[in-house]
Amino acid sequence: MARFISFDLDGTLVDNGFVEAVWFEGIPKLLSDTGGVSFNDALKFVNKEYGLVGPNRLEWYDLGYWLKRFGLKEEPSRLLNRFKDRLRLYPDTLPALSKLRSKGYTLIIITSATRDFIDITVNSSNLSTLISRVFSTTSDFGKAGKDEEVFLKVLAELNLQPPELYHVGDSIVFDFEVPKKVGVKAYLLDRSGEEKGEFVVNNLLEFASKVT
Repeated sequence: MARFISFDLDGTLVDNGFVEAVWFEGIPKLLSDTGGVSFNDALKFVNKEYGLVGPNRLEWYDLGYWLKRFGLKEEPSRLLNRFKDRLRLYPDTLPALSKLRSKGYTLIIITSATRDFIDITVNSSNLSTLISRVFSTTSDFGKAGKDEEVFLKVLAELNLQPPELYHVGDSIVFDFEVPKKVGVKAYLLDRSGEEKGEFVVNNLLEFASKVT
């Protein structure tokens, strides 16, 4: 029986307000202030540059890389702390995690976020009291996203067989199709209610009810 549950982070446990503020407000604002261009022009420029790199490369996730690329004299930690008030757990996050912990499950996170984003997210919320381990595909495994190797490495690290791990997240590819391929019991979180299926849940409390 599965006794471990892994969660995606952004878009699953926390909304995207914090990360979007860092990438689409913080960096363009710094560029606007230092470069003497309008915020809108700076935003268009950084969006174009983000697109040139793309999410298949590790640099795309690396805040320090972008600050250096844009010539911005700012520490990543300072920029992150400036927006930590934007961190918002989904309303169902703590009730669902608390329920699962009370049932004896060990809760972990598997995310593509880098350690600096993870640390401020987990430590600035109540997640730190409920989550036992966090795995970063970028910082820990040098992977730009969750692939089969990532899940196999996590299973090996935890000394688990694939059916002993549940995983839930909001990406149909990285949180559902990929873990299913290696035998993990995967669920797709679709808060919009558009997706249907036995292994689709609309919120984390529904997920918790399905696995307990």
